[in-house]
Amino acid sequence: MIYELCIRNCALIEEAKINFGEKLNIFTGETGAGKSIIIEALNLCLGGKYDRTFLRKGSEVGEVELILFSDSKNFLSMLKEYDLEIENHESVTVSRKLFSDGKSITKINGKSVRVSDLKRIMASIIDTHGQHQNQALYDKESHIEFLDLYGKSDIDKDLMNYRKSFQEYKEIKNNILKLNDNKSDIEIQREIDLLKFQIEEISLANISEKEYDDLKSKKEIFENGEKIFNSLNEIYYLIHKGEQNAEDLIGKSTSLLSAISSYDRTLKDMEDTSEKIMYDLQDLSTRIRTYIESIDFDPNTLIEIQERLDVINNLRRKYGDSVEDILKYYESISLRLEEIENREELNKKLELMLENTKKELSEKASKLSDARKKVALDFELELMKELKSLNMKNVEFKVNFNLSEYNDIGHDDVEFFISFNLGEELKPINKVASGGEMSRFMLAFKSIISNIDKIETMIFDEIDTGISGRAAQIVGEKLSDISSVKQVLCITHLPQIAAFADTHFYIEKNTDGNRTYTVVEKLDNDLRKKEISRLISGKRITAKTIEHAEEMLELTKNIKR
Repeated sequence: MIYELCIRNCALIEEAKINFGEKLNIFTGETGAGKSIIIEALNLCLGGKYDRTFLRKGSEVGEVELILFSDSKNFLSMLKEYDLEIENHESVTVSRKLFSDGKSITKINGKSVRVSDLKRIMASIIDTHGQHQNQALYDKESHIEFLDLYGKSDIDKDLMNYRKSFQEYKEIKNNILKLNDNKSDIEIQREIDLLKFQIEEISLANISEKEYDDLKSKKEIFENGEKIFNSLNEIYYLIHKGEQNAEDLIGKSTSLLSAISSYDRTLKDMEDTSEKIMYDLQDLSTRIRTYIESIDFDPNTLIEIQERLDVINNLRRKYGDSVEDILKYYESISLRLEEIENREELNKKLELMLENTKKELSEKASKLSDARKKVALDFELELMKELKSLNMKNVEFKVNFNLSEYNDIGHDDVEFFISFNLGEELKPINKVASGGEMSRFMLAFKSIISNIDKIETMIFDEIDTGISGRAAQIVGEKLSDISSVKQVLCITHLPQIAAFADTHFYIEKNTDGNRTYTVVEKLDNDLRKKEISRLISGKRITAKTIEHAEEMLELTKNIKR
């Protein structure tokens, strides 16, 4: 259950701390007082999207913080999955620090988590209902999702088996399309001619990465041949041929050191070093002479190198930035040509595979559909029972099945049909449901689903849309019933619902002359009477409305018993 919500610098709230009760928590207040701020703050703690306009004007930083307790195995398992494991009966703190640039920092028990992970974790124990979810029921495409959610334990295995076959089916179909590329015979022949030309062009070039690197190196040498020749000749002269060449000088130095090296070990080391230098210089001069003799200034050689580089560079412009890319492209087009030339045989093979997979897919789709239809019967009965408990005695509800094209969730086209009045034919729910009827329908649906999903806390915003009088009282009774096994948070404008509160909060907007601010107050019995009176009659509270409020509170107390 949610134990506490703290809000700082959000919208009209400078600072507020709300301690929730275990059962039915009701929020009331004037229109525009800031009831939606509470829902928005809760949504942020559940992984909702942050809009920087939610930050209090003039504030750089705001924060929402939620403290909760849970025994849900699924919830505790998810915490462990994200290295957030807690001891039994230990509290969990969720916080969102909000910044004026639209960024936020999300933490669970002080450890940073992604918003998407927070949303997944919190969805396992808390369910939020808003007006947009009523709208989701008007969307026929969502009906199969609702049904699968209801029958999750009975449907999941068949759905997973179906999806595996559907994935194979899709891959084979894609391979068939890829094989022919949706092209005509003429287009295929053109592609064959092009592929053959490209394969021949690359093959005849007989390229390799090593050759390309060697050619570039040789070209560099040829283009700087004169400079290399002159420099090496001068170096050879200085080392070996000159009157005062380096070899002779080092040789003389070595002889002088040899004459005195017997007197000291250090002198002997110097002699050895000088001797090594002399040998190295001799080796260097030999290598320079050999290199000079090997230099070929034949211009035809440079032309040949350039022509070969032009061939490779032409291929690079067409088929890839590097020789490696060209060779990879060559491999891919060779495979493609092989596919096309053998496409008839491959096509027959794929078509046979497709036919066999389709049979398997059809069997699994039928099995999945049967499972759904069985679940639908239970769903119809349970939902009808819930709707009748909400004083919708003449309601008739049916899950209608038609066939659709194979898709990721089967070949069932599911739509909810309903009749709210005696003697009327069943019609699609979006054709007949009013706002009030939809609110009660969704409440019935939520009460069923929450038991399946092991939800611990349910949050209702605008559940009272389009209802009043006796219907409102019945909705209040249903919320009270749900709160006997789950924590419920509900914003309402109706006294019939507010009267069922186990914990009642009043949200009020005030001004201090400079700023507008919202405060949240927990009401005692006397203040509850006044607030119920206000909800009954508006701002003008009389002895009669107080008496009416007392009567309403007493009535709900008796109903709860």
